[in-house]
Amino acid sequence: MIVTLYEEMKKHYPDSKIVFLKKIESQYSSIEGAYYLQKHLSSPLHYISVYKKLDKIVREESPNALISFLPLANILSGVIGRKYGVKTRIASQRNPPQIYGKVVRFLDRFIGSRGYYTANVCNSEAGMQAFSNYPNNYKKLLSVINNCVEPADFSFKVEDAKAKMGSAPKGIVLTCVGRLHDQKNHAVLVKAMKYIDDAVLYCAGDGPLRGSLTELIKKEGVENKVVLLGDLNREEVRILLRATDIFVIPSKYEGLSNSLIEALSYGLPVVFSNIPSFTSFLRLNADNEQYVGVLVKENEESKWAEAINGILSNQQKLQTCKSLSFDKVAELTAEKMTTKFIDLFYEKN
Repeated sequence: MIVTLYEEMKKHYPDSKIVFLKKIESQYSSIEGAYYLQKHLSSPLHYISVYKKLDKIVREESPNALISFLPLANILSGVIGRKYGVKTRIASQRNPPQIYGKVVRFLDRFIGSRGYYTANVCNSEAGMQAFSNYPNNYKKLLSVINNCVEPADFSFKVEDAKAKMGSAPKGIVLTCVGRLHDQKNHAVLVKAMKYIDDAVLYCAGDGPLRGSLTELIKKEGVENKVVLLGDLNREEVRILLRATDIFVIPSKYEGLSNSLIEALSYGLPVVFSNIPSFTSFLRLNADNEQYVGVLVKENEESKWAEAINGILSNQQKLQTCKSLSFDKVAELTAEKMTTKFIDLFYEKN
């Protein structure tokens, strides 16, 4: 999403630059013209180095606006931007503040209440509500701009995508995309697979829980039903989503998930956890509890299995979910998202 915003901004402002505080080997590690400030961020010296490098870039580039994503970048951009008189300093909050460390939360709250940001963007209404106990000077700058979605790739057949994933042409593919971290709650899906027949769960992403999840898969006896794919590049993710029958996302907490939005763009039925960012975004009507996809209210393996089996056994429900998914993301274009950010240049100056 960050790179998409950068690419759209360059259409309006050709001299725009993109800066990554840390270089992570991924699809974003070789963007032409990008600044990559540090390979590691694991010691105070690394952070000091990042500050100095970003300070030098802002001083030399003399930008009219800075847009930053995630707390560390927000803090550094706010401080350095104000130091050099950058008129527009837009911070962007992608997750609830409580998931970050105390020092980062304190600094973001402190400078965000004292004029270092000129705007502060959340990616969902629920995400903005997570700051409800912050000072008024912080909250008055908050607004919501939903993430955009890249156009889905329908250039290859579902059967071909399934074959690439090693699945039978008519086999049921369940997909979860996200780091193997407690936040993403993969364990409940692994346990639920005991109760789901003729389906395979593909988990895209890597992380600190890979070892424990591997052990859990063996313990639950679902070695033939769960595949840990590791990190995938963009093309591999597109193939996986094209092969998918149902997208599952059991996160314990999250902002507005990019992987969720991308799954919707492929018209996938979604089964999702009961957290505010998901329920507020996927609710069809404010007056009732009807959703795009299926809400699992309780974090229990039996409930997840029940929800997934309920879609698989009901073709009408399956088709309805697909249609609602397409409809939900129709307005989440890169152009509209970028325009909303550009509007902030003028509202706050």
